[in-house]
Amino acid sequence: MIFNWLFSLVAIGMSTLLTISFARPGLATYGAYFDLYAFIITVIFPLIFQGALFSLSGLKAAFTAGFKKNASLQDLEKAQFFFSSYRKIIWLSVLLPAIIGTVAILRWLTPDDYTLLGPNFAMTLMSLLYAVIIQAVVTLFRHFKKADTRIKS
Repeated sequence: MIFNWLFSLVAIGMSTLLTISFARPGLATYGAYFDLYAFIITVIFPLIFQGALFSLSGLKAAFTAGFKKNASLQDLEKAQFFFSSYRKIIWLSVLLPAIIGTVAILRWLTPDDYTLLGPNFAMTLMSLLYAVIIQAVVTLFRHFKKADTRIKS
């Protein structure tokens, strides 16, 4: 099971890298797809929020439940609840940089100065990209947990 999950993650990563490579070849292109502020808001803040809701031990239990051979059905259900709420929190956290970036674009959009247009628009789109990637990972994680639950039953 863990091999299938890791293989799926590698497939998502490779398809992302290939898509970026076809969009604009060159190693410098990959750095353009990382925005620290969008990453913090979209990835780190939801994890902190989930840690506050479920505690650090609940966070660890959710991430490890699908890989334990002796995990109970109750542990798997708690982990499934964790990841379904995490999925919702991620999409809510995407709204913050998307709205802030869009407002900044519209606020500073003047014919005289377009220097802020690119960075603000990039932050908006990067937060959406991170949410899509995390959504794919969480969906894979939940899929393999459900498969594991059906096998145990």
